[in-house]
Amino acid sequence: MSLRITVVGGGIIGLTTACTILKDYSSYPQLQLVIISERFSPDTTADVSAGYWEPYGLETIDERTLRWAGYTYDVFMSEFFSTKAARAGIMKVPAYTLYGYNGQNKGKNTLKPTFSTLVRHFRMLDECEMSIFDHLKPTSGFVMSTIAVEVRCYLHEVRRFLGQDPRVKFIHKRISSFQELTDQTDLIVNCTGLGARQLANDHTVRPARGQIIRVQAPWIKAVYNFDTDEGEGYIIPQMNCVVLGGTFQLNDWNTATVKSDTKKILRMCSKCLPALEQIHHGKVQVGLRPYRDDGVRLEHEKTSDGMDIVHCYGHSGSGVTLSWGCARDVVEIIKTLVPIVESEQSKSETGMPLHEQLWRLVEYKNTNHLRSKV
Repeated sequence: MSLRITVVGGGIIGLTTACTILKDYSSYPQLQLVIISERFSPDTTADVSAGYWEPYGLETIDERTLRWAGYTYDVFMSEFFSTKAARAGIMKVPAYTLYGYNGQNKGKNTLKPTFSTLVRHFRMLDECEMSIFDHLKPTSGFVMSTIAVEVRCYLHEVRRFLGQDPRVKFIHKRISSFQELTDQTDLIVNCTGLGARQLANDHTVRPARGQIIRVQAPWIKAVYNFDTDEGEGYIIPQMNCVVLGGTFQLNDWNTATVKSDTKKILRMCSKCLPALEQIHHGKVQVGLRPYRDDGVRLEHEKTSDGMDIVHCYGHSGSGVTLSWGCARDVVEIIKTLVPIVESEQSKSETGMPLHEQLWRLVEYKNTNHLRSKV
């Protein structure tokens, strides 16, 4: 049985979807899985992000969104407690979120966020813990255990895994219309993010410009989200740097760095952690988040010319947070179009941890061995 599936989009949504397809359709020896993208890592929007797990930049967080986020959280957390953590750039970190600044907005945001039941070690901050941040004078806050993913490392390892399977092919190419693929595939998965504005003719998709600074600040080991008199700031550690942010500028297509934004980010972050005032050098980056007015679009479309397209785009600033959960739902839709024929191979893998079923580390041929001096 042959099955040709084309995933359009090579970011975190496209590659996690490709992995899930490969897992669930492993019994198809004639599977042809093609991933087409104008950009692959390290040039995707996700590569700019801090890879922080928390639903962010979405107009509403409904039950479906929480299901996607919870599944993804569990995958990342299990990967942290596995051999994948170092090479895939997965860190488990405490995250503090502080509401209000200088005593303003008192009484607001005192309820637990809707995602609080999905994470480990969640608690609202008591008065003693709030006093630690007295220089900000927040009015309420919470702390939880979450995941920060070095997306550049993660996508590199996932792509290496996919590339080991002869049924998977990567094509570095820009397509202007899905009709270009009519005779080349049986089914299309649209993971084009902001590109869906043109490809899916969806003008509810628009950019939410994000500018960040990657700095060397090795003393920072926790995430901080906080309010200031200039807006919301965040500080997110990664394996080899710390991400300072940020901006969320709707309808701004500018991919060039803006000096005034850089200065503002540094001012905001220094209000939370004053030692950052000493930072004078960093890598400033810009990414355009794929914001969508109606939230994530994840559904099947049968076009007028008979093409089957499963859309999965509009994740805004939550691409990493929703990635594996959305990928699972995409494949559930595909199963209604192409039922799975189980094999002994697929059955034998069910005893493996879920994250290992989704993708595995591919060993480098040249391994460096530690040697002790005698």
